[in-house]
Amino acid sequence: MSTEANAFLSRGVDLLALERGFPGPSVGVERMTWSFQGEEPRLIGGPREVGFVLDVHDVSGESFRPDHPQHPAIVDQLAAARGLVYLFDPLLDGERATQSLQFFYATLTAVNSRVRDQGGLLRNRLPHHVAVCVAKFDDPELFRPSVEAGWVTQDGVGARIPRVPEHLSAGYFDWLCDTFRGSTTRLVRDALNGYFHPDRISYYASSAIGFRLNEAQIFDYRHYAQVELVDGQPRISTEPQPINVLEPLIELERRISGGRRWNRRR
Repeated sequence: MSTEANAFLSRGVDLLALERGFPGPSVGVERMTWSFQGEEPRLIGGPREVGFVLDVHDVSGESFRPDHPQHPAIVDQLAAARGLVYLFDPLLDGERATQSLQFFYATLTAVNSRVRDQGGLLRNRLPHHVAVCVAKFDDPELFRPSVEAGWVTQDGVGARIPRVPEHLSAGYFDWLCDTFRGSTTRLVRDALNGYFHPDRISYYASSAIGFRLNEAQIFDYRHYAQVELVDGQPRISTEPQPINVLEPLIELERRISGGRRWNRRR
C-alpha cells in the first residue's frame, strides 16, 4: 500500500526465492503498510473472509535500547497497537540472549507505563493480544531436540511437514525456557505472563524458510536442512516453505476483530 512496501516485497522475493539468500539487518526505521485479503478455511460454516491492513515499523535492534533516540517512538507505537508479534530466537548465544532480554524488558516496562498512564490497562495487565513465534524451527540445532523430546508431529498428507500441534505449543515454549535454554529465557516467559493476560497469548513454532523436501516433495528426516554454505555464505537450498508466518497474523486479526470482515490493525 506504499512505495516502500512494494519495494521491500520485490527485494524480498528476489532475495529469498530467486537468489536464495538472506536479508541483512534492519538499519534505521522504515515504515511499510500491506493489505491482506483472503479466505480462511474452516471445518464448519465454510471459509471465513479475512481482510486487514498491517502497518509495520521495521527498526534496527539497537533502537530498542532505552537510551536510543528512536525508543520513545517505538514505545508509542507498541502501546497504541492491539496485537503484538514477539519473535523469540532460542539459538542466540549467551551474550546476545542477555542483550535481547535487556532490550525486551526495558521496552515492555516502558509500554506498560505508557498504557497505565493513559488508563488503558485491562485488569491490571496490558490489553494486547500477543503471538509468540519461536523462530528457526527448521534449524537442526533446535528441530532435532524438539523431535526427541516429543513435541513434533507430522502432517498426514501432502509434503508431511513437521509441526508443533496447537494444543502443545504453550508447553513447547515452556520446555524451551525450562529445559532447552533455561536461565535468561525463563525471564522472558515470566515477563510475558506477568505483563499480558495468559489467555491472550498464543505460541507458534515458526520458520521463514521451512524444511528441505526430497525429490518427491516429501519431508525426509535424513536430509531436511534448508541452509547450506556456498563460498562461506549461508544460502537456502530449495524454494522456501514458510511455517507459521502468516498464521499468527490471521489469528491476531480474528481475536482482535471478533469476526468482523475488515479491520485496520497495527
